[in-house]
Amino acid sequence: MKKEKLSLFIFIDAFGWEVRQRHLSFLKDLTLDSRPLETIFGYSSACDPSIISGLTPAQHGLWCSYYYDPENSPFKWTRPLQILPDALFRRGRVRHHMSKWIKKKCGITGYFQLYAVPFEHLPLFNYAERKRIWEPDGLPRGKTVFDRMAEAGIPHYVHDSGVPDNLRMERLMTDIQDQRIDFAYCSLGKLDALMHAEGNDSPSISTLLEWYDQQIRALLATAEENYEEVAWYCFTDHGMHNVVESYDLIAEIEALGLEWNRDYIAFYDSTMARIWIFNDTARETIVRELSKHPKGRILSENELKTFGVYFEDGQYGDLIFLMNSGVQIAPGFMGIKACKGMHGYHPADPDSLAAIASNRPIPPDITKIQHIHRLMLNELGIQETS
Repeated sequence: MKKEKLSLFIFIDAFGWEVRQRHLSFLKDLTLDSRPLETIFGYSSACDPSIISGLTPAQHGLWCSYYYDPENSPFKWTRPLQILPDALFRRGRVRHHMSKWIKKKCGITGYFQLYAVPFEHLPLFNYAERKRIWEPDGLPRGKTVFDRMAEAGIPHYVHDSGVPDNLRMERLMTDIQDQRIDFAYCSLGKLDALMHAEGNDSPSISTLLEWYDQQIRALLATAEENYEEVAWYCFTDHGMHNVVESYDLIAEIEALGLEWNRDYIAFYDSTMARIWIFNDTARETIVRELSKHPKGRILSENELKTFGVYFEDGQYGDLIFLMNSGVQIAPGFMGIKACKGMHGYHPADPDSLAAIASNRPIPPDITKIQHIHRLMLNELGIQETS
């Protein structure tokens, strides 16, 4: 006997609107409606919580991964690691294993990576995503769709971020075959990794999307066999830009003659510098240097409010300097060398656009990635709260 209804929400990381337009055969004959969506300014650390909650980072509290907070830093115990030679620490495999070790020792259950944050600076920072966001009570503020399903007792599947895409799909397939779920949220991350490594024009993209297409079609066919009604949505959180230039912003700021941790502290993400400023002299010096900069610009308070990432207490930085599209800060705290592809630039840039497709009509008021939360609640028959 078939179960009544299954709602499938399949998240393909970085499968933005511009990339999708170059691969229109993807689920083409199964798609009733599709459209671009405005992304959240920032990275997946901001986008993912917004998708599952319907809130902006300023509302749910998660924007960037690291923020200045030496008093409450969970990394104080890492100070002895400063003796490690840079040549060793910069190796990807070493950083990967050290990330797993530090994550466990700090009791972090959310997504965690050291990236290239220098050990000498690590004790000055706290980490935002301390808890796994895909479970109830995963956000600092606000409720997610997983909170709402737990309250309503709705059986559902959610991906395990620690396993590869093929295993995530296999586990979901098993749950569908056994009719164990009414709802699924499955995030697939291989495309994002591929485009970081090879850019958004890589010929390997077609091969991977063909595999995704085959896997999703198999899921949908199995769902049709086991459920009377199947609603599916395939979406993403952001697009991907080709990196055309790297820029050493760290060296430029260090050359200003200001003292680290007395005058200022900075965190150098891939596409922006977030700077905490401790005195007027430092502010005047830094603003003078970064105003009318050829590689980027300082974002105004009004812009940050429009993006939904303004924090009055300066949690994530007193000054935000955004790089021009395609320019990556390298070396930086997220990587020593520039990638071939990167996201986290201005949301209005075409390559920043996210996308959604479905076998259902997509309401006209679904224009931003945080509106996907509304679609999920509608499919579940749960009333949206203000």
